Amino acid sequence: MRSPISAVPPYAPLSVEIVNGPRHLLVRVRGELDCDTGPDLFAALAPLAHRYVELDFSHVPFMDSTGLGLLLSQRRASRRAGGDLSLLHCSPPVRRVLDVTRTFAHLTAPCDTAPDSSAN
Repeated sequence: MRSPISAVPPYAPLSVEIVNGPRHLLVRVRGELDCDTGPDLFAALAPLAHRYVELDFSHVPFMDSTGLGLLLSQRRASRRAGGDLSLLHCSPPVRRVLDVTRTFAHLTAPCDTAPDSSAN
């Protein structure tokens, strides 16, 4: 009996959309976050370090250790620059990575209270 061949899911390139939210800057991230796409997310987030940024990861189907390291270092950099960074929504695969590494509570903690985002 032949075993079924499973199809490899299509690669989801990373896209980043920055939207002004009511209190914080909202960044919608779509696609896979890995060693190939991590620099793209870093390039989008680094100039926003002084802002209060909420990341929507509901459409991120895959994240590896590169993505996790980027999120942790970007949150530290944001706090040093007077801003903050927090994950609002996580897809199940991203949630699994955060749970296994025990970083979920840290990365989803709400941004510190910020003044109105139009002032930033």
